Amino acid sequence: MDNVAATSKMVKLYIATGFLYFVIGTILLAFSMSGAVAVSRDPIFILLLYGFVTQLIFGVSYIFVPGVSRHSGANYKAIIAEYILLNSGIIVFEGVALTGRKDVVVLLGGLIALIIAVLLHAINIWHTIIGRKKGTV
Repeated sequence: MDNVAATSKMVKLYIATGFLYFVIGTILLAFSMSGAVAVSRDPIFILLLYGFVTQLIFGVSYIFVPGVSRHSGANYKAIIAEYILLNSGIIVFEGVALTGRKDVVVLLGGLIALIIAVLLHAINIWHTIIGRKKGTV
């Protein structure tokens, strides 16, 4: 499988995961607003902002940036790493928000995972923007 096909699979995974978080966040919001479940707004915010919006931005940027820059310089292994780190951070923060257990080490680990995921994504997109096709100057 070439890099473009592999990246396309990751784009689909980002978007599917984002919509999964959106559905879960919407269900939590509905239960919270109806009073059926006592859920604070923090886990809903995490699911909708980081789970949905960030996943879509990451996924869609791997579609649009290569089209604009006419270069697919994204590193597939970095895309996988950022996906895993982003979702690990989201799950950690979601778990902390739902349980209310604020373990500093766990929170720091989740925060570091999110920061590294964002940095990996920025570097990957940057390489795609400034990259050149083979054989061009």
